[in-house]
Amino acid sequence: MSDAKENTPNKSNAAEGQSKDGNARRRSRGGRNRNRNRSKKEGEAKDGADAQSKPADTSENGPKEEGNGGNRNNRGRNGNSRNKRREGKDVKASPVSEEVQSEYDLQNDLYNVDFSSSSTTAVYEETVLEKPVIGITCGDLNGIGMEVIITMLEDTRLTELCTPVVFASSKLASYHRNAIDKRDFQFRLCDTIEDIKEGANNLVLCWDDNVEITLGLPTDVSGAYALKSIDAAIDAAKNGKIQALLTAPINKHNIAASVEGFSGHTGYLAKEFSNEVLMILSSDKLKVATVTGHVPISKVADGITEASITKAIGLLAQSLERDFGIVKPRIAVLGLNPHAGEMGTIGSEEKDIIRPAIENAPHKNAIVKGPFPADGFFGQGFESKFDAVLGMYHDQVLVPFKSLAMGSGTNFTAGLEIVRASPDHGTAMHLAGKGKADATSMRNALYTAIDIYHARTGYDEMTKDPLKKQKEKS
Repeated sequence: MSDAKENTPNKSNAAEGQSKDGNARRRSRGGRNRNRNRSKKEGEAKDGADAQSKPADTSENGPKEEGNGGNRNNRGRNGNSRNKRREGKDVKASPVSEEVQSEYDLQNDLYNVDFSSSSTTAVYEETVLEKPVIGITCGDLNGIGMEVIITMLEDTRLTELCTPVVFASSKLASYHRNAIDKRDFQFRLCDTIEDIKEGANNLVLCWDDNVEITLGLPTDVSGAYALKSIDAAIDAAKNGKIQALLTAPINKHNIAASVEGFSGHTGYLAKEFSNEVLMILSSDKLKVATVTGHVPISKVADGITEASITKAIGLLAQSLERDFGIVKPRIAVLGLNPHAGEMGTIGSEEKDIIRPAIENAPHKNAIVKGPFPADGFFGQGFESKFDAVLGMYHDQVLVPFKSLAMGSGTNFTAGLEIVRASPDHGTAMHLAGKGKADATSMRNALYTAIDIYHARTGYDEMTKDPLKKQKEKS
């Protein structure tokens, strides 16, 4: 006989096997509730069979009621609990205090930011635009400053917009031209600022020393001679020889080693010109400013006062109107603490300092709202609804700014009597001398300086005392 016949399963055995396997599967899948239900069904079947074979109980106690016997135990404690109706008690909230209600009303108003017809760009009377003289500092000698300056000025069309004047030395310029293989580029060398010429890339000689250049390494001399460039440009500005200042990146540490309290261009220029200033980072996408500048994070809270915030709002509003031509600018002010303090739960600066500063700031020509929680503000794209954002400290606004506009933004010093701009990046020592540095931000900073010079000139002319204007015309 064939093996096939021997391996053919017996129908009865197969059915029995399937039944056993099915019971095994049900037992393996079943939990506590499955076993209880199966027991209940088996009990019902058994009771049904007994009912057919046994007469009904007609004792004087009458028939037994279902649920009084073993079935109640089969259902268990949880089964009976589920059948009971649970009645919950009424819970009413306590009345919200006037203070909390007022806080929520303020928050609701905070996000009412429909400014569709508020701010506009000013249109000044048509005038003949004078070509400004732009002073350019060389930055740290061992960084990318001279490289991006040379790369930028290779575009000869820039001399149609301004007269560039670099403050450095011929030896420094030659060293960087050779390092990045730009030997064909030439500066027009000038002994003094009086020797500059319109239509040329001028370089005013600030020192003749043979300064050691170590590309990629900030040294004491690279910082000291970067400061010589800055001081020469400041002197030219004070004497009215340049109309705007473009500063290449410096290393703050190697200058601070010889200049006590030095923390960067902004503070140094403010001290030299005796002006109240504010650092603004500007791009086509976003403008941001900070109440505290280059200070350690541990000292930020000490710098957050009603006076400092009020001053920052005033400087920002004035600059947006005068330097950027924005009529009735819209300004958002951020909080200091996470979630803007969460109604005092995570800090009270928002309630005690920042909000009163916003309410009392002299910003009659601006719309100012805040304090906003910083994370949600940028996370929801609220920055697009405002002309500028004022943060409490450096990284709070510079991190989102550089995420959105790194390489295309400009650092501008508001409040300074001379227009000053710089690129939004640092010395980039790791790129120095390799010919890889991108000059886009430096070029945009130059354009910004030119535009702000013209906007400021137009604004000052438009808002000049009418009597003085009439005297000048006559």
